[in-house]
Amino acid sequence: MLYFLAGITASGKSNLAHKIAIERNMSILSIDSMAVYKGLDILTAKPTDVMQAQVQYYGLDIADPDQNFSIIDYLNYLIEEEIPEKSFNEDILAVGGSGLYIKSIIDKYEFRPADPAIRSELEQLNYDQLIKFHNLNNIPLPNTELNKRRLMRNIESFMVDESKFVLPDINTPDGHVGVFWNHPDYKNNIDIRTKEMINNGLINEINNIKNPSKTILQAIGLNLSEDIEENINIKTRRLAKKQITWFKKEERLKMINSSKEDVVYQSIMEIIDG
Repeated sequence: MLYFLAGITASGKSNLAHKIAIERNMSILSIDSMAVYKGLDILTAKPTDVMQAQVQYYGLDIADPDQNFSIIDYLNYLIEEEIPEKSFNEDILAVGGSGLYIKSIIDKYEFRPADPAIRSELEQLNYDQLIKFHNLNNIPLPNTELNKRRLMRNIESFMVDESKFVLPDINTPDGHVGVFWNHPDYKNNIDIRTKEMINNGLINEINNIKNPSKTILQAIGLNLSEDIEENINIKTRRLAKKQITWFKKEERLKMINSSKEDVVYQSIMEIIDG
């Protein structure tokens, strides 16, 4: 079965998850949209080599820094690693704070990726030609005020419907599937972690990233001004606030407002033990 130990950044969820994984002989699935990238070990606080020798980790170092890694890429990775099937045969602890990743797994999102080739062809057609395209291909017109953009989107939706992405069934608990650790002292934790990251060589790690993707350029710690420590703290606090807002709406994760690891441990173990 797949369980979720999500949490605000710098809450301590990763270390707690590792302890539980050892205790219960579980694998860990990283649900961190930055930890998928190779070379961002310090920035994303990845588990050490020793930790990865102790526990089977999924979701780490699966994309090159110059790759724009999407949610579709992540879900395809889960399928390649047979995570849906494994969730019916073994216990896996999903750990992280990327809201879209988590929601996509829990709710089994359907995605209809737009085909750039189709869009390029449609952009060359005018309004009357797009109407004619609908008629020739028996595509129902949308029941809204028509314009070129709506007609193009309607055609795209119709043509790529067969290629929509649906994640296979994943075995999760009924009711709460896990917890979200909302650590009340996260701001102080962020300040402490930032100092540790810089002392551990964060600046060199950032400078070693060549041709970073747009996704990585949005990451905390990249593309910053000279006062790197303060900038990281500011950006990380903003991320934390967004995480709190996002997960307050996620009813299948139990929100735990506590600074005590034992409280979070008891809550997630109650779910695991059913």
